[in-house]
Amino acid sequence: MSLVVNFLTNPNTANFVQNSSLQVISEGCLKAIGRPAFTLLDKTAGEKEKKYSASRELIYQSLSIFSYFALIFPIRKNTFRLLKHFPQLKDCDAVYAKTSEEFKNKLKTLKDSEVKTKIGGAQELMSIIASGIILAVIAPRIVNKIIHPVMQKLDLEKKDEQKNTNVDIKI
Repeated sequence: MSLVVNFLTNPNTANFVQNSSLQVISEGCLKAIGRPAFTLLDKTAGEKEKKYSASRELIYQSLSIFSYFALIFPIRKNTFRLLKHFPQLKDCDAVYAKTSEEFKNKLKTLKDSEVKTKIGGAQELMSIIASGIILAVIAPRIVNKIIHPVMQKLDLEKKDEQKNTNVDIKI
């Protein structure tokens, strides 16, 4: 029991559950594993349909996670550039940094913990907004362009099948 309590009260655990990128990777991995597993366990579908659907879902979720991380890290690295537009942070010197390295160095020397908390909260808010846009708009467009050629390369889909499939999978 103390092992569980130690895990739940660990500051690293708190940081993990409060980090939107880590939450996305957790959810994405669960979807990439869980959805195909449940599809394969479906007793009402045929073997060919189960294989196609499970494979497509695994590839779709994997590509979604990959595209998310390809886009979110550059965005997160540059969110400091938007902080100067937050009225609560206009007096903070760190938000006027020119590079992410300069920003990190200024943030380390910042004494006011309340301002540090506001900066962290603002950055996480921007990360959550960016995550929503990436996962709801950008990633599906990228993945839908890639998934059919990948499925064809793996011999899970023929060229004419992609026009006839009625499988609509959403994130």
